[in-house]
Amino acid sequence: MNELLKKGFFLGLGAAVTGKEKVQTYLDDLVSKGQITPKEADEWMDEMVTKGKSTEAEWSSQAKDRMQDSFKDMGVATQKDINELKEQLAAIELQLAQHIKNNDDENNSN
Repeated sequence: MNELLKKGFFLGLGAAVTGKEKVQTYLDDLVSKGQITPKEADEWMDEMVTKGKSTEAEWSSQAKDRMQDSFKDMGVATQKDINELKEQLAAIELQLAQHIKNNDDENNSN
């Protein structure tokens, strides 16, 4: 599963870099043709980067939610589940230790 996530990350990163380069080339072309000013090109690029970050955050959140749902469907324990089990186990161990001590005390008094 880890390799799949890594491949997906690099695929997204490659797409982002390629997309940014294409946008920069397009904006440079518009500037060279005099259709927009360099300042406008910078503003457009900043706006696209801002929108890209916003979209990335939204997609990351959605991907995380989908992944958590998938893990839940597969029956994979969460860290919360593991911590709850550890607490239950610790309580049972304490009860067992007390039970053994009580039995030892009873046996020693007889």
